Amino acid sequence: MRVYIAKLEAEERRASGKPVPEDIARLLRSLIVDVTSPGEVVDIYAKIGIERPDLGRLTPGAIESLRTTPAPNVAIEALRAALTEDVNAVTGGNLSRERQFSERLAELMNRYVNSQLTAAEVIEELIRFARDVAADADRGEKFDPPLARDELALYDAVSQNEAAVLLQGEDTLAQIARELIGIMRRDVRTDWTVREDVRAKLRVSIKRLLVKYKYPPDQQPEAIRLVIEQMEALAPKYVEGDER
Repeated sequence: MRVYIAKLEAEERRASGKPVPEDIARLLRSLIVDVTSPGEVVDIYAKIGIERPDLGRLTPGAIESLRTTPAPNVAIEALRAALTEDVNAVTGGNLSRERQFSERLAELMNRYVNSQLTAAEVIEELIRFARDVAADADRGEKFDPPLARDELALYDAVSQNEAAVLLQGEDTLAQIARELIGIMRRDVRTDWTVREDVRAKLRVSIKRLLVKYKYPPDQQPEAIRLVIEQMEALAPKYVEGDER
């Protein structure tokens, strides 16, 4: 009821040219963050009968309509929801990238709720964010040979270690990622999820490969933990024979 009254009062004040009180504006902004839990997507455009923009192909016309919409809060929530979908589709089990994108989106929305950004500024940031997500889908193509999605996920995991990036370089880290996928194809079995000895064998194989490449050069155990975490997140796909 409080939300309904706040919306009604805000609409009446906007219609009469009066400013919306800060407490009501803050409440309405907070809905954009609170209305959905992480991972849940609510298509606000569909609910009000407006076609949602395709973030993968933001045309000049679509961008202009977002910038000039009379309902910026609706546009912001629709963009946020669509970005959540796109991030899930693009990252595809890539833990490092998923966390980076999720943290970036959460920080952006919190800045809006806390009145650090205007609606127009948030829309611009979300448009920029959408372009970055779209470009992320093709990152693997820059390597020679290109990295497939799972290889890229492991590349991102090993490249979280700054010393490795500086001292070993992208090409070596990409090769580590390719060989880690080779280990996955070789060692993951149908009983992987229930037998600890099978999981232990996978971890040993991972550590041996990393030792072969002297990774990480700064001997940080966290770097190895991240690689194992990413491998175990991908492993069920290889049990099911659905690897890409």
